[in-house]
Amino acid sequence: MLNMRSTRFLLSALWAVIVAVPLAAQSGQVARIIQTNSAGTNAHLIDPETHEVLAVIEGLPHAHGVAEHPEGLYYYFSNERHSTVDVVDTRTLEVVEHIPLSGRPNNISISKKLRKLYVGIRSGGPYTDVIDIDTHEVIKTIRMHRGVHNIYVTEDSKWAVASLAPGPERPEDPSIEVIDTSTDEIAWGISVNGLRTRPLAIESNPDGSPRRIFAQASEHHGFFVIDWDTRKVVDFISPPPVPLSQVNADGRQAGPSHGLEVLADNSAVWDVSRITSSVYGYSLPDLEYIGSVHVGLGGGGADWATSSPDGRYLFVAVTGAGETVVVDLERLEVVKRIPVGYAPKRVHTAVIPADRAEIRSGGR
Repeated sequence: MLNMRSTRFLLSALWAVIVAVPLAAQSGQVARIIQTNSAGTNAHLIDPETHEVLAVIEGLPHAHGVAEHPEGLYYYFSNERHSTVDVVDTRTLEVVEHIPLSGRPNNISISKKLRKLYVGIRSGGPYTDVIDIDTHEVIKTIRMHRGVHNIYVTEDSKWAVASLAPGPERPEDPSIEVIDTSTDEIAWGISVNGLRTRPLAIESNPDGSPRRIFAQASEHHGFFVIDWDTRKVVDFISPPPVPLSQVNADGRQAGPSHGLEVLADNSAVWDVSRITSSVYGYSLPDLEYIGSVHVGLGGGGADWATSSPDGRYLFVAVTGAGETVVVDLERLEVVKRIPVGYAPKRVHTAVIPADRAEIRSGGR
């Protein structure tokens, strides 16, 4: 363990001179689509260019969220079964450490600039645990209004934005709470029409500061638009209606919409629908409707999405079908269905140095 931590500190110092440059813009980087399997014990690594499964990480029971280390040393998975963050070496794909948490986690997000991992604690809290990624220790536990469903660090690393899980509430109680990452204190909260929020996505200004929050909420098909500066709900965007025959029962858990993705260049936001097994695109900043793509088969509802770094493809977890579905966003059609594990949900795009990529039989 001492050698591992010594290595972390040395690489931290070396990385400081280049961390300001976005990983995707640097040479010698590779991207991986990481599909977690919420009812299984593994996660699948997918090449965003070839759409092939490169490797499977084992030993991850009930993995929820995932994030990558700034230098690409590790993948971090929140483990719902053991209430830990499981640390996976990106080259060997072995679990090398378990970080104990204050309760059962949901999603996670990392501030690469501040070198802190934010873990939303759904039950046993309500908290957000803050992990120092150089020591792999919880350095603060932030009390939240309710359990955290999802958490997102803004592009400028100044804020961690948490959607709050169901629970007893009044209309004025916050649906979203925002943490100031410089102090790790709650800065403000907002009620989204008195509703419980689920997945969020954040649109950024050119300098990386947040412009708007897009928020899905219980019992609502579509997403709310929240202006960051005024801290007010300014719109609700709902997909075009479809015939009842095209609606499935996967909108259970009171979440007919579940999954939002803002493309890396902030050119569009994609909304995932459980009950129509489709994704719906809207251009940014004007929120004009782009179109939709049906991704489910046999009633399997879509549940989450991430995009390739170039914004060409959307990778959608279709839980009921046990697939990650690849959508070509230029052609607006499904181009591949990738079998993965049991109940795939959260899916994430990681970018790491090429020399940290997994070692596979026959070479890298």
